[in-house]
Parts: sequence; structure tokens; C-alpha cells
Amino acid sequence: FCTAYFLTHFHSDHYGGLTRSFSGHVYCSRITANCVVQKLGVSHELVHALPMNTRCNVHGVHVTFIDANHCPGAVVIVFEVPSEQGLVRIVHTGDFRASREHVEQILRIVAIDTQKAVLPEHVLSAQATPCVSPTIDYVYLDTTYLQPSYVFPPQTDVVRAVASFCTKVNTDASFLPNFGHKPNPRISPITRWFPSRNPQSVRKRRVLFVVGSYTIGKERLFIEIAQHLGARIYVSPAKRRMLECLGSSQLVQMLAPDMSAQVHVVEMSKVNMKGMAEHLASAQKCGGFSSVVAFSPTGWAHSGMHYGARPEPRGPDPLDPGLADPESHAGFERTAQLLAQAACMHGDSTFTIDNLKPRGSSSTVTIFPVPYSEHSSFAELARFVCSLKATHIIPTVFSRPAINDTAARWLRHWQTINIHFERWARAADANIPPTHHPTLGLRDCKNIV
Repeated sequence: FCTAYFLTHFHSDHYGGLTRSFSGHVYCSRITANCVVQKLGVSHELVHALPMNTRCNVHGVHVTFIDANHCPGAVVIVFEVPSEQGLVRIVHTGDFRASREHVEQILRIVAIDTQKAVLPEHVLSAQATPCVSPTIDYVYLDTTYLQPSYVFPPQTDVVRAVASFCTKVNTDASFLPNFGHKPNPRISPITRWFPSRNPQSVRKRRVLFVVGSYTIGKERLFIEIAQHLGARIYVSPAKRRMLECLGSSQLVQMLAPDMSAQVHVVEMSKVNMKGMAEHLASAQKCGGFSSVVAFSPTGWAHSGMHYGARPEPRGPDPLDPGLADPESHAGFERTAQLLAQAACMHGDSTFTIDNLKPRGSSSTVTIFPVPYSEHSSFAELARFVCSLKATHIIPTVFSRPAINDTAARWLRHWQTINIHFERWARAADANIPPTHHPTLGLRDCKNIV
């Protein structure tokens, strides 16, 4: 008999079965609670919003929510469950984009005795992360992108590049047509003197910018674009009600009542040539737009490409599950070097305007896929697993049997790396200061992710 249900965030693949007739008690963040009540019609008496970064007691189980770096309201949950054998510690990541802060916050929480309070000032503390912490018994891990080909740039890089690109398109009529094309040196000295065929049309052009989104998510991107342009945002009535659940008065003030706004947010499935042509036709009636530039922001949009340049790796890859047991490596120093090397080999690349490549274009519609991911990249998953002393890592995303088997081997190998690295770290503790080792291990979390 289940007395409590936990919802990590408000995406449909996670709240399946949660309907108006649901009679169980649901625990989630405040934003997710607002969405569950407003969108699904679940009674507010059954939906319990727990405070962030605060240890709470739910039916005898200690529960702490930390921000998942996914969509608004998404949380990573740390469970501390009393049992006859002692305290069982469980981390459920839900959907998340792993970061150094996740490791630090989890370690701070489990290091504090359950008889004591855990408050935001403890979880978000700027103090050093404990070097010695209890073992996590189970980690339920979001493994959406657990393949080496998934290399994502930081979200901040993508947001900055896309917003800057929109500003250039909006202010320079020749920027988009010439984007990505190098001028022919034999022709450009002559053609650059030719006057525009229709100067009036250039001055009157107005570009519509569209961002694909899910029920909730991608807000950072379309907000940044609107702020760069000094524009307002148009969303459908249903999307507006969802955004109001976020509790941000600043965002609500940015929303426009009609399609004359220069930034629109639509369903991700509509970001295609046909869908954008139809959307432009509808927006032209009140916005006077001449063309549309649309963005499909998802990790799946990376198409196997590695953005930016990274140093060429040398020697074996310590994250490779085909590598020999880490015990065969020549001690602590060698392992530290290999783990540091792995950060280079699988490190996340940068992203600039030059990395934007259109997926489709016509005289009025241009679509750009952008690797704005709200899930962890392969490198981020590796660092996260290598940084937590966990007994069991349980993937929550499954695919074909061959892919599942490979993913399991990755996870087992990373756990082995962690075990032996920590052993050598303890043995060398008296002689080797942690800050001398820029590695992926538990010893110096600020250099992990």
C-alpha cells in the first residue's frame, strides 16, 4: 500500500496516470504542484509542495529536494530511509542536467545527521564539500544521453549565441541571407557597389523569431531572446496558463496578448518547414512579419556533431568500459592523470554563432536546430557517477538491448573507477593535498563537473 507519491517534474512521460480522479497524495515542488492542480485538475488537498533544499519528514522518511537543472520546478530527490539495517540513502535524479553543484549538494545533505535539520543555508553553502561522506545506496539515474556521441555545450553558451544571432538578424537585413556563406573575392568587389533592388522592402522587413518548447521547459532560451530584442513574447492561451504556474511576475509581464509580439513560443512538433510557413501566415495578419527564424532547442538536435575544438586525446580512455580494471593502473597518481585526461576527452565543447547551421530554409522560413539540452551529456553523466560513492546505479531510460547493455557496462566501469580512486586517495591523503589533483574523483568536487 503506497502512502506517498513523488513527482520530480511536470513532463507527461513522468506524470502518466495522474488524473483528476487520482486519490493518492503527491509530493513535489511548488511549481510542479501548481501545474498538477491547474493542468490535470488534481485536488489541491492531495498535492503537497515541499520546500527546496530543506530536509522534510514524509511518513517517517527524510526527503530533500534540490534543483534538477531541467525544466522549472524539476527536482533531484534525496531519500534517507530508516531501516533495521541502518539508514538507506537513495538519490533519484528524475530528469536532470548534472552539474558540480548537484554532487556538492548531495554530499552536504547525506553528511548531516538525520537528527539534525537540513536547511537551504546548509545545502547551498559556499563552504567546501565534505571529503568523507556516507555511501549512497541507490542512485536512479537519468540516462537519456548515455552514449559518447552526445557532447553538448553549456546551456549558457547556447543561449548567448542564439540571442546574439537574433539581434544581428533583427538589425541587419543582409545578415541572415549571407550567414554561413563566404563572399567570392572575384565578385564581391563589384557587387558590393550595386544598390539594393528594393531598398524600401529592406527597411520594412520584420522578422518573427519562434522557439519550440514542451509543456514546460526551454524558458531560459526564449526569455533571453526577447530581452536581447527588447520584445514581448506570444504564447497560446494554454501555454500562458502553464507559464503563470511558474510564479514569475516578470515573465508574465513579458507575455503579449496577440501575435504582434516578435518572439513566439510553439510546440516543438510544429518547428518544421510546413508548420512554420503556416504559423508565419497566421502571424502576418497582425504582426506584419516578412519572414520567420525558428529554433528547435533539444539535445536530439545535435545530429552527432561535436561543437567546437578540443585537444586531441593521448593514451587510453579511463571512461572506456573495455579498459582493464583500474586496479591495474600504477597507483594513485596514474589514476589521477587518467581521470583528468578523461575530462579533456569527454569535456563539453563551446558554442558560438558560427556553430549555428540551418536544417531547412526558404525565402521566408529558416529553421535552426540548437543543442540546448536539459538532460545530462555523456561527459556530465560520467563525472556525476565517478563523483558519488554509490553502491547501485540504476538507469531510468531504456532503449534497444544492445544499447542498454553498453550503458550498463559504462556505469559499472565508472563505479569501479570511483572505488579504486577513493582507495588510493585515502592511502595518499597524508602526502597529497586534494587541490593538487584536478580529477573527476570525490576528493575535489569543484573540479568534477
